[in-house]
Amino acid sequence: MILEFKVENFLSIKEEQTLSFEATADKTLEEHFIVHKGKKRLLKMALLYGANASGKTNILMALDFVKRTALSHLTDKEAGTAFVPFLLDTETKNSNGVFDLSFFVGDTLHLYHFEINGKFIENEALYYYPGVKRALIYSRKHNAEKDIAEVEFGSTVKVKPADKQLIQGNTMKNISVIAAFSKLNMEFPELDKVYHYFLDKLMPLVLPITDLRNRSGTRAGLFHDTKTFILDMLNNADFNISDIDIETENVNEVVGIVNGKNLSGQEKNKLLFENVTRLKKLRFKHTTGTGEEMELPPELESSGTNRFFGLSGLLYETLKEGNVLSIDEIENSLHPDLVLHFMNTFLVNAKEAQLVCTTHNLDILSEQDNLRRDVVWFTDKDPQGATELYSLADFGHRKELSFINAYKAGKFGAKPKLGSIYLKNI
Repeated sequence: MILEFKVENFLSIKEEQTLSFEATADKTLEEHFIVHKGKKRLLKMALLYGANASGKTNILMALDFVKRTALSHLTDKEAGTAFVPFLLDTETKNSNGVFDLSFFVGDTLHLYHFEINGKFIENEALYYYPGVKRALIYSRKHNAEKDIAEVEFGSTVKVKPADKQLIQGNTMKNISVIAAFSKLNMEFPELDKVYHYFLDKLMPLVLPITDLRNRSGTRAGLFHDTKTFILDMLNNADFNISDIDIETENVNEVVGIVNGKNLSGQEKNKLLFENVTRLKKLRFKHTTGTGEEMELPPELESSGTNRFFGLSGLLYETLKEGNVLSIDEIENSLHPDLVLHFMNTFLVNAKEAQLVCTTHNLDILSEQDNLRRDVVWFTDKDPQGATELYSLADFGHRKELSFINAYKAGKFGAKPKLGSIYLKNI
């Protein structure tokens, strides 16, 4: 679970912005919104509101960039890093971006930091709390004279000298130490846990244009419990779908390799899904007024049906595995009641999962009896066009006053500044 995320100088973000999942002292809806990690109370959800082009999506893209940087398997040290700074300032466009992520792997708090530019990672560090005090797992810095990364390891981690040399040798200037380690066959449990956190727990960002059909359809074809869950979600959402006919196929020789390994069924299915399985057929079964069943392909279903089908598969994956799911414009193609149903289903059933969404759906704010102030965040632009991120909890807004009316009245900012509806030269 994420405790806190900080980002500076990335896309529309100039100054350091902080998205915190640490709950305030407010005890409202504690059972559904809060997870306890030691002395920390973590929120399961964060909702980001703001005008178009205010930077909501860029906050999520920054978090996704941390995942991609940690896992990037570049093979050319001159390939660059895909980093884009804040370009509307002469100083920042030539400066490093800074990223800090505090997160729990199990019950152990970790801190991941890196500074990066378009060519290489300037520095990087990973810390954890094996006890009360913070301890270093590794740190790296860029040696400008030699144009290489230099890696050092903390005293509490037990890594063989030969393995240290392997990690050092595989850490190119434009990839993380985590990515370098993932290419090697060695024992390094402290780093292995973090690698799998980024690989498995931080799910890829879902954008409005993301095609979710293949991922959810493939998982539903491989895992019966996923299909059952998706059907329940579709039925609860009144889509009149009685069953789903799914066929998957394996597409290359890796199947034989996977099947030949001494793996559990779950591990084998996961490998097949991630590497060699694709969706071959997907049909939705509807019951007609006469009691007959009719099958329709996804292309003849509504965009809302397809979207909710895809999101339901991701929701089950998130809930079951305790993942972090980020969705840009969660209301895309969905009725406002359906968005609330999806979010409430998540909150009631999530144990250690987190949901991070951008939205323009004001109906959520109107449900303030079922909403904590510290899960609501706003983005706005300063005069230079840079993103500012702040929480509803920062305002001294009395609980009995309407969130939605205050937002509409502009008391929280984060609204578009609209001009006249009368146009010239028409």
